[in-house]
Amino acid sequence: MVAMENVNDIQDAQSTQDTDNSIEPKKLVYVRFPALPLSYIFDAKGMDLHYGDLVLVNTEAGLSVAKVVGTPSHDEAAGLDEIKPVLRKLTPEDRDKLAVIRQREEECFRFCHERITARGLPMKLTRVEQMFDGSKTTFYFVAEGRVDFRELLKDLVEKYRTRIELRQIGSRQESAMLGGIGSCGREVCCSVYLTSFQRISVKMAKNQNMTLNPSKISGLCGKLKCCLAYEKESYANLIDNLPKPGKKVFLEQGEAVVVSINIINQTFVAKLADRRFIKSSVSDILTEEEYTKLSEQKAAENARIKEQPHREQPVEAASDQNRPRGKRKRSSRSRNSRRKRSKPE
Repeated sequence: MVAMENVNDIQDAQSTQDTDNSIEPKKLVYVRFPALPLSYIFDAKGMDLHYGDLVLVNTEAGLSVAKVVGTPSHDEAAGLDEIKPVLRKLTPEDRDKLAVIRQREEECFRFCHERITARGLPMKLTRVEQMFDGSKTTFYFVAEGRVDFRELLKDLVEKYRTRIELRQIGSRQESAMLGGIGSCGREVCCSVYLTSFQRISVKMAKNQNMTLNPSKISGLCGKLKCCLAYEKESYANLIDNLPKPGKKVFLEQGEAVVVSINIINQTFVAKLADRRFIKSSVSDILTEEEYTKLSEQKAAENARIKEQPHREQPVEAASDQNRPRGKRKRSSRSRNSRRKRSKPE
């Protein structure tokens, strides 16, 4: 009986293992909506999707068109409670319908801009997005403060007879929606692949030895460039290896004070006690014990060198006495002056 139970347990374990192997892992994709600079994870449902493919997905607001921008790892999707599926790739009929929707969005943009100008509202219309099923239309705008747009909302509802949403966004989201070319000559990162906006500070620019000129470190949105955060950790690790400006260091040439640092080359410029400036690297820095030992060695060597010439001085003097002396040459000026004195008046 015991043997039969063991056999049954083994068979159950094998069947469970076969069932686990038969379950294929989900194929996940990152999708990005045209009006939002964020990427969301969806289940591809076994479809062969590549970067740049347009797909139709179901969101809380309704059907929407999104673009595939990458493939996430299962660790990134581990904390998600529910992953919605991708409905399908866009068919030729869907693309024709999408073209009609884009024309309608342009018409909505013109009408809304006219009403904003007519009512004198302090807001800037950025983009209009209509859902694929036409259930909702969203108007994105930028403003410095709160705007009372109730009358504008009435005009839009009366015109289009559908769900209308007026959403205020920031300058960074505006740049992500509109796109553009940055100072590096490439398309701005927020409109291409950035999934979120990190907090950027002036300290990042200082650590990278950048000129604190607003036109140099600001992007199209007027805020600090997002790319300042790309090498934040690398620069932080490199700075930890270098001495800070104003710190006293011990070098082979003597004690010095750090004046400036070069983070990339891992070098620094220091000022010695005799006001000389020298360029050194991190490996040239000595500890206080090493510097004291080196100073003692130099002092002993200098003392030995000073004693050596005194012993050899009498020999050199004797050799100078035995050396034959030649005739002293007179300069041409002295000869000319002597001739002048010898001439008769």
